[in-house]
Amino acid sequence: MQGTNVRQRMEALQDAVAKVDRRHASFARHARLREKHGFVRFGIDAVDAVFEDGFPVFALHEVRCCLSRDIGAASGFLAGLLAGCMKNRTGRIVWVCDPACRLDGGQLFPAGLAMFGLDPARLLIVRPADLKSALWASDEAAKCTELAGVVFQVKGNPARFDMTATRRLMLKAQQNGLFVSILRQGGEEEANAVATRWRVSAQASAADPHLERGIGLLRLSLALERNRNGQTGQWTVAWNQHEHGFEHVPTDHVDRPAAALHRPDSASEMGQVMAFERAS
Repeated sequence: MQGTNVRQRMEALQDAVAKVDRRHASFARHARLREKHGFVRFGIDAVDAVFEDGFPVFALHEVRCCLSRDIGAASGFLAGLLAGCMKNRTGRIVWVCDPACRLDGGQLFPAGLAMFGLDPARLLIVRPADLKSALWASDEAAKCTELAGVVFQVKGNPARFDMTATRRLMLKAQQNGLFVSILRQGGEEEANAVATRWRVSAQASAADPHLERGIGLLRLSLALERNRNGQTGQWTVAWNQHEHGFEHVPTDHVDRPAAALHRPDSASEMGQVMAFERAS
C-alpha cells in the first residue's frame, strides 16, 4: 500500500516537472520570436525617431478617435499598423467588437481592410451580446499563443474596462507574443497600461497627381499621446494603398480637397440683393 502511494506521488511529481518544462519551452520560443520580429519600423524617419529599437509588436497598444465619425480613419490606421506588424507572422487575428460600437460606427468592410494591406481572411470577428462578454472574449483570445493578434473595439470609456483589465491584456501580450490593441471609438484619453496610445483623425486629401480632378492618397492626422520611451509627437501621414505603407506629408502642405467634377470650383457671384421687407 505504501509503495503504491510513493509511485503515485512520483508520477504526480513527474507530471508537474513536465508541465514546467513545456511552459519554459513555450516562453523560450516566444522569446526567440521577440528577438527576431519583436520590433518594426514605419519607414518614416520622424515617427521612427521616437522609438529606440522600433515599434514594439508584442505589447498592448491603443488607437482612439475623439469623435465616432473618425472611426473609419482610426480603423484604417490600425489595419495598416496590423498589416505591417504581421508581415512575418502567421495565424488569425481576433477582432472583438463591443455591441455599442455598431450603432454609430457600422461594421468592418473587407475591401477596405484589403486596401490597407490586411487580408480579411485572417480575421475572426467576434460580436458579443454585451460589454461584459466582449471583455471576456478579448481576455480569452489574448491567452491563445496560436493567434497573431487581438483587437478589442470599445465605445467610449466604460468603467468596467479599467486599469486592471488593461494590465491583464498587456501581460498576456508580452508573455504569449501577441499584438494586442484597443480600438477606442469616441473615447477620451485615460490612464491605462498600454505601451503606446495614438489619436487619429481624418484629413483632407490632396488632388491625385495622375488623374485630373481625382482624389489623392488618404491622409490621417496622428498624435502619439503615450509612449513608454517617453517621446511623443504629432504628424500628418498618407496611406499609399499601392505600396501598402505610410508616407510622411510635408508640414507646408495645403489642406484643400480635390476640386469636384461637373461644377465650378467656387460659388458664382451674387446678383442684386433686394430687401423685400423694406420694399413692401
